[in-house]
Amino acid sequence: MDHVDSGIEAVGAVPWGTHFCQFYETAADLVDTLVPYFRAGLLANEQCMWVTSTPLRAADAADALRTAVPDLDRRMARGQIEILDHDEWYLQGGGKAGADAVIAGWMRRKETALARGWSGFRLTGNTYFLEADDWDSFTEYERKVSACFCGRRVLALCSYCTLRCDAGEAMDVVQNHEFALARRRGAWTMIESASVTRAKEALRQANAELEARVARRTAELRRALAEKEVLLREVHHRVKNNLQVVAALLRLRAGRGADPAGREAFAETLRRIKAMSLVHEALYGGGDTSGIDFAAYLGSLAAATAASYGMAERVRIEVAPSAGRLDLNTAVPLGLAASEAIANAFKHAFPDARRGVLRLAFRAPAGKAEGMVMVCDDGIGPPASAPPVPAVARGAGLTLAEALARQVGGRAALTREGAWTVWRLAFQGAAQPTPAS
Repeated sequence: MDHVDSGIEAVGAVPWGTHFCQFYETAADLVDTLVPYFRAGLLANEQCMWVTSTPLRAADAADALRTAVPDLDRRMARGQIEILDHDEWYLQGGGKAGADAVIAGWMRRKETALARGWSGFRLTGNTYFLEADDWDSFTEYERKVSACFCGRRVLALCSYCTLRCDAGEAMDVVQNHEFALARRRGAWTMIESASVTRAKEALRQANAELEARVARRTAELRRALAEKEVLLREVHHRVKNNLQVVAALLRLRAGRGADPAGREAFAETLRRIKAMSLVHEALYGGGDTSGIDFAAYLGSLAAATAASYGMAERVRIEVAPSAGRLDLNTAVPLGLAASEAIANAFKHAFPDARRGVLRLAFRAPAGKAEGMVMVCDDGIGPPASAPPVPAVARGAGLTLAEALARQVGGRAALTREGAWTVWRLAFQGAAQPTPAS
């Protein structure tokens, strides 16, 4: 249940359903607490009901509240607050209303308030009119009120005159309310019953124990997470090292062969191993092993490919900035597909020492929007006599790229757009959130 401002400085905010009381001696005491109490309720769009008794009658209460709420008459006219003397409420029909009837009346007012759009129902009643022989029945009424209001959007403040309560009756009052207000050395002070104090202390201790358990469990989870991160980094490091060993063996084998086609096949295999190795290198060296900065990965991949083809000096690589990250399961096939497209551009777009630009872009998937990888070059493009680019027979590289795209639920296309040859891969996948810096 949310909290509501009581308007009384000594009390502050309390949960809806709070039923508390005050001990007063003079009308000034009542004005001192009830005026800010109702002002707070009116400003919070609550419906209010002030049932008065000696020594502060309804007309006097309205005058006192009007000084704090200048538009009180307008609020009264629209039904936000009602101020009436006790005999109009507790002595309905010329006789004393029973406890159940009075409580039912309060609850009807609350239901009406909520139905009309008010945020809650705030009330007060003054018990000055009580006679000594009514005390036991009224004490039972207060017990029922506490049970009935609990958990509902009702805030209730009961007023008891200290001049009409003996010590035993004062104890009854405190026992039947969550807390009481009384003047002590000129200031309002909260008084709680022993049972409420014990309950609050038990709750405080329970909360402290829960917080301690949560703190211990959080520390354990953080240690486990740190250990997992170390283990994952070690796994990625070992995978990267193993891939480098495989690459070294392939280079050694390729060096022994004289067949150009065989050496080319080894070179293609080495390039693909490098593409996979860069993914694990990014995961090992980054601060987050759950995913990699894929745009940065594309830049590293293009630079390594350019170097392998001896074109690092004459083809400028441009990478569009992107904060998107990808998980390992998506990054590996997507990286391999992009590797094929990048290699295709270096092999065919810049013949005869031609200079040019290779542009790379990445957009992470977001909601229903697809992710996108783009590899663009301003090279020579397809031959003028060739069919439209999408219909051009593809080599093994782009055929492999299309197969890899299907692994991540994607589709690849090669098009000619002005002076640019554009390879575009659209895919659905789970992007990783960018870690806080």
